[in-house]
Amino acid sequence: MNWVIGKKQKRRNRIKAQFGKNPMELEAWESLEKRMREIRMYEELVVQDVKKEEWQSAGSVDTVTWNDLEMDRVFARINHTRTYMGEQILYHRLHNMQTRQSCEDMEKRISFFSRRESIRTEIEEKLMRIGKQKESCYLPFFLTEEINPLVIPGAILYFLQGLLAFCLIGAILLRSNLWATGFLVVAVVNLLIYLHTKCKYEGNLFMVSSLKELFDFCNWIVKKLEPDRPEILHALEKTQKLSHRMLRWQTRKYQSISGDVTGILWDYIAGITLHDVVAFYRIQKTLRACKKETMQLYTFAGEIDMEIAIASFRKSLPQWCCPSLQSDGAISVEEISHPLMADAIPNDFVLKKGVVLTGANASGKSTFMKAVSINVILAQTINTCVAKNMKMPAIQVMTSMALRDDVLQGESYYMREIKYLKRMLDELKTGEPMLFVIDEILKGTNTRERLAASNAILSYMVQKQGFLLIATHDLELALQIADKVWMMDKENGVTIGTPEDLSLNGTLSNFFSRKGIMFDQNTGLFKINNEYSVKMHLEGHGQKYAMVRKALLRNGILAGREIESD
Repeated sequence: MNWVIGKKQKRRNRIKAQFGKNPMELEAWESLEKRMREIRMYEELVVQDVKKEEWQSAGSVDTVTWNDLEMDRVFARINHTRTYMGEQILYHRLHNMQTRQSCEDMEKRISFFSRRESIRTEIEEKLMRIGKQKESCYLPFFLTEEINPLVIPGAILYFLQGLLAFCLIGAILLRSNLWATGFLVVAVVNLLIYLHTKCKYEGNLFMVSSLKELFDFCNWIVKKLEPDRPEILHALEKTQKLSHRMLRWQTRKYQSISGDVTGILWDYIAGITLHDVVAFYRIQKTLRACKKETMQLYTFAGEIDMEIAIASFRKSLPQWCCPSLQSDGAISVEEISHPLMADAIPNDFVLKKGVVLTGANASGKSTFMKAVSINVILAQTINTCVAKNMKMPAIQVMTSMALRDDVLQGESYYMREIKYLKRMLDELKTGEPMLFVIDEILKGTNTRERLAASNAILSYMVQKQGFLLIATHDLELALQIADKVWMMDKENGVTIGTPEDLSLNGTLSNFFSRKGIMFDQNTGLFKINNEYSVKMHLEGHGQKYAMVRKALLRNGILAGREIESD
């Protein structure tokens, strides 16, 4: 008894110690990545049930944006869940913006779990009994799709069971070889039916067995916390009969996988008597009548697991806040950070309409844009921001960042980017406020077409409802379309101003003076600042004159009509 108590206490101490830790330190990304296919199943199922147009308008994060922002890794950073349904519900939640009321209700439960350590630990201990078995991840599909009956009707199964018993009684009482032969024939037929059914439905056989742990947890949590959820009480009442049948089925499952002589013997007896096949038939029949209620309990348990994970995520952060969602206005943030960066340098910013970021390579432009985008998503999905303070309206996020060509689909880099930008332009037609984040727009084409097309696209976007955050090395483009330019540099940090102010106060000239580029304040254009060792007077005019000057300058000779020869 003392050994059992000691083991239980160790488990609770381990649960307490893991709360508030980075989940990526407890489970390597490579290990979680192998399970991502199963984790995505619930989200894929929901998307299948809703038309794509309705789904996007409901406020979801599309696939391009999800991949651009590496949201699988963000999910891994938050994933402190203990069950397969908790993982699936969390993954689904990160894809979908929530209403203000939904966030407020969730916040009450998260705060409760954060304060009440003893109850939270007890709940996590119960959730660990459900676990993360791979076959259980397919349960949402099994519950939402039409449950197909067994190939052999139930009436025939019952008939074969009765015939087996009748032949056995006849063989014993009459001591007849005929009855004994009949018994053997029926037993072989039943065994073949059992093996066929087990081979075809084995995944389902073990999958539905995990429902018993789900029902037990929901019954326990309702008695423990008494939540004001009448639909959950109704679902538990509706699934009570199924829960009782699951108890016998669960016992049978552990016998079949034990591997000992008793388990193997019982497996053959169950096959000959069709015990498991008939039991599964009855469970299927009962489950058809309460699929909706079972799915409600699945979601209920998953949300509790998810909310504890969010509480743990918050505790693991050096700084976090709940967002202040407003009906309109700017995106205003103090000390925002990227959730995946342990040593991130916080930044403050206010985004009123459109901002262009520019600067040297590896100065942090893309990381900053990802930090903003991810926090806007987290604010509206799990009511959490990795920042000191964040105010923003309810907006959707769309990005075009991690682009590459697709040889198999025959799409060049340029064509793929055009498709990504078109989806943004199509989204503008809905009239919903958007945050568009674009990294190096149209860099897959020549300079002239890039500037012309970029200017047209971005000017159109700026006129619509929402926000625009762009990173580019095309300073001419930035100066033409941006109301604010952010110049990022490792040495000088971030310099913010209007294009006109940055030009007149010499910031642009100073910023590029050390990079071999010169800003001409008279023309507002950038020029390459070539070094030269010789000066030469050159007469002429027109195109040939200009081309000769450039050729000479490339070779270290500064030539021109106003230049005196050395």
